[in-house]
Amino acid sequence: MVGQAWVPRTIMIRTFVAVELDEELRKALATAQGQVQEQLMKQVRHSAPGVRVQWVRPDSIHLTLKFLGDIDETLVQDIRAALLLAVQTQPRFAVEVGGLGVFPDLRAPRVLWTGLFGQVDALMRLAAEVEAALTGVGFPPESRPLSPHLTLARIKERSREVGRGLADSGLMRQPVRVGSLAVHSVCLMKSDLKPSGAVYTRLCEVPLC
Repeated sequence: MVGQAWVPRTIMIRTFVAVELDEELRKALATAQGQVQEQLMKQVRHSAPGVRVQWVRPDSIHLTLKFLGDIDETLVQDIRAALLLAVQTQPRFAVEVGGLGVFPDLRAPRVLWTGLFGQVDALMRLAAEVEAALTGVGFPPESRPLSPHLTLARIKERSREVGRGLADSGLMRQPVRVGSLAVHSVCLMKSDLKPSGAVYTRLCEVPLC
């Protein structure tokens, strides 16, 4: 009897490319989150007692440049090589973090975020280079342009009431400044979905020039 050939098991991992935040910015985001949460929940406490907003842990906040989805872990080195190619001529820079926005809109928001401003053109060039390099590894380009932001919260229930609360509280019009995000490298990140929330692991880091 001829034995069957051994076939290695494919291990799939959920991945994305991102810029990680330093500790100082994470602390500033935690402070901003607390202030927004206090004002928002005060506004909707009586009108929407069943509202459920999931606030993102500051140590889990990152700037996503491209979501890759589930990939074969053997592709990690190919992705790292593509990222090296993408950033080899990209200088380091910084963007400012502040203001509030929502996706898709205030009528029924699902995501509450803080925006980026300042050297956003440099960030968009970096994202475009990452996109082009990863196309060569087999990842199709995004159908929509990058919308740079950092997610603060996800609205799970009664989003219309949250939208009205955000509008009535004046939070969306406040010139909130959180801090600066230094962009000195890009990282390939792995996401493991747990009952308590996603756990992120850096698989590789590629520095800008």
